[in-house]
Amino acid sequence: MQSKVRSKSARFLLVPKLFFLSEAGWQGVGLLALLFALVLIVKGLDIRNSYVLADLITSATERKADLVCHLALIYAAVFAGSAIVATFLRFTEEFLGLRWRDWLTRHLTDRYLANRAYHRIKESGQLDNPDQRISEDVKTFTTNALSILLILTNATVALLGFAGVLWSITPWLLAGAVGYAAFGTFMTVLLGRRLVGLDVQQFKKEADFRYELVRLRDHADSIALLQSEGREKGRLRRRLAHVLENFRLIIGVNRNLGFFTSWYGYMTQLIPVLITVPLYIRGEIEFGQVMQAQVGFNFVLDAFSLLVKEFQRITTFAAVVERLGTFYEATEPPSLSSKPSIEIIEEDSRLAYKGLTLMAPDDGRLLLADLSLEVPRGKRLLISGPDGSGRTALMRVTAGLWKTGQGRLVRPPLRKIMFLPQQPYLTLGSLRDQLLYTLPPREHVSEGRLLSVLQEVQLETILERVGGLDVEQRDWTSILSLGEQQTLAFARLLLAVPEFAFLDEAVSALPAERVHNLYELLSRTATTYISIGPEPELLEYHNQLLQLQGDGTWTVTDTVEVPEAEWDVMPAPILGSLQVG
Repeated sequence: MQSKVRSKSARFLLVPKLFFLSEAGWQGVGLLALLFALVLIVKGLDIRNSYVLADLITSATERKADLVCHLALIYAAVFAGSAIVATFLRFTEEFLGLRWRDWLTRHLTDRYLANRAYHRIKESGQLDNPDQRISEDVKTFTTNALSILLILTNATVALLGFAGVLWSITPWLLAGAVGYAAFGTFMTVLLGRRLVGLDVQQFKKEADFRYELVRLRDHADSIALLQSEGREKGRLRRRLAHVLENFRLIIGVNRNLGFFTSWYGYMTQLIPVLITVPLYIRGEIEFGQVMQAQVGFNFVLDAFSLLVKEFQRITTFAAVVERLGTFYEATEPPSLSSKPSIEIIEEDSRLAYKGLTLMAPDDGRLLLADLSLEVPRGKRLLISGPDGSGRTALMRVTAGLWKTGQGRLVRPPLRKIMFLPQQPYLTLGSLRDQLLYTLPPREHVSEGRLLSVLQEVQLETILERVGGLDVEQRDWTSILSLGEQQTLAFARLLLAVPEFAFLDEAVSALPAERVHNLYELLSRTATTYISIGPEPELLEYHNQLLQLQGDGTWTVTDTVEVPEAEWDVMPAPILGSLQVG
C-alpha cells in the first residue's frame, strides 16, 4: 500500500475539514459561528469596561462620589454580562468539542477497520500504538484545536479593539507592545524549538510502556509458569527509563523556557507604567487613562505574545496533529492502480488455486510452488505437512491476508467462508456473545438453539461455571481451557453454517473422541470444509489430501487411495500441478 504523505500544514487542515464538510458538519459550523459571536460580545464588553474603568478612576481622583457610584454600578453590570456570556462561551466550546470527538473517533475507527487497515498496519509495523491515536490523540486534538482557535480569535479581536485604545492614549504604547512581543516570540522559539520532536517521542514512549504493562496482564499465567518475573521487570524498567529520559529532556527545555517567560510576564506590568506615568505627570493624560493603558496594553501584548504564552500547548498540539495525520495516511485504502501479485477472483460456490506460488515474507523462502487445485462444493480437503511448509499460508492467502507470492485464487465472497485458527478469538461479553460472534448482528437465534448446540458439542457444562448465557465476563481465556475455546469456536461454526470453512489446527487441543464428535456434527451440515492438521488423526474425516513437502513441492491424493495401514508408506510425491475435480 502506498499512502499519500501530506505536509504538516495539510495534516493540520485535514482533520477539521473532515468534520466540518461531513454530513454532521452543519451542526459544527453552527456551533463554531456561535463561538465566534460570543467571543465578539465578550471582547466588546471588555473594551467597553476599559473606558468605564478609566472614567471611574478619574472620578475617584477628583472626589466625585455620585459619579463614582454610578460608574461602579455600570462597571459591575457590564462585568456580570461578560461573565454570563463567557460561561455560555465555555459551554459551547465543550459541547462542540464533544460532538467533534464523537464524530472523529467513529470516523477513524471506521477507517481503521475498513479494508483490514488494522491488519496492514500491524503487519507492516509502520505505525506505533494506533489505539492511543484513536482514543487519547483524538481527545487531545479536539480539545486543543478549539482552545487554540478561540485563543487566536480572542487575540485578533482584542488586538483590533484595544490597539485603537492604546493609540488614542499614545502611539508609543502600541509600538512598545509590538516590539516587546516580537522580542518575546523570537526568544521563545529559540529556546523551545526542540519541544515538538520531544513531545512526539514522549507520546510514543508512554504508549510503549503502557503496552508492556497490558502485555504482562494478558500473559500472566505464562509468565508465572516460566517464573520470568525478573525478565519482565527488566523490560518494564527499560521502557520506564526511556520514558523518563525523554521527559527529563522536556523538563530541561521547559526550565529554560520558564526562566524567560516568567521574566517576560513580570515586565508586562512595568512597561505601560513607564510609558504613561511621564505623560500623566506632564498633564497630557488623566490618571484613569494610566489604568486603562495598563489593561489595554496587556490585552494587545497577549495578542502579539500568543506563541510565548501558549508555546507548550501549541507544541503538544503539533505533535498530536502529526500522529493523527500519519494515522489517517496509514489507513488509506490500497491504490487500485497497482495490480496485486496474487489475483483474487470472487465466484459463488467455488474455491480454486491456479498457479499459486507462496514465499515467506521475511526471507523469501519458497513455501509452495505452482499449486493448482480446485475444492468444489461437497469436497473435504485435509492439508498436511511439516511446520513451515506453508499450510497456514494457504489459509491466510484464502482470507486475503497473505501478499507474498503470485498466482490466482478463485473463492466465494469472504462472508461465505469461515476461518477457525488454532487459537480462537473470544470477544468481550457473555457466552451468548461468543456463540453469535460470527453471525450477522441482526440475525436472531433462539435460546433453545444455542443450548442445543452447546449440548451437541458437549460444552453445556460450562453454563453453570460462567453463570448462564448472558453473564458478562472480562477474560474468557482464563475461564476456558484451550480445548474448550476450540470447542466453542466449533459451536460458532455449527450455528453459522457457512458455505466453506477453513480449520487451521482447530482441534489440536482436543482428545480423539471429542474430535470425532465435532467432525461428525460438521459432516452433517452443508459446509465444505478444509482442515489443516496431522494425517493420522484427521484423515478419516476428509476425502482429499493435500500434502506439502516443505520445499515448495506438493501432492494431491484422494483419501480412498490411502488406507490407514499405508499412512507410513505414502507414494512418492507428485510434483508440479495436479487439479482434482
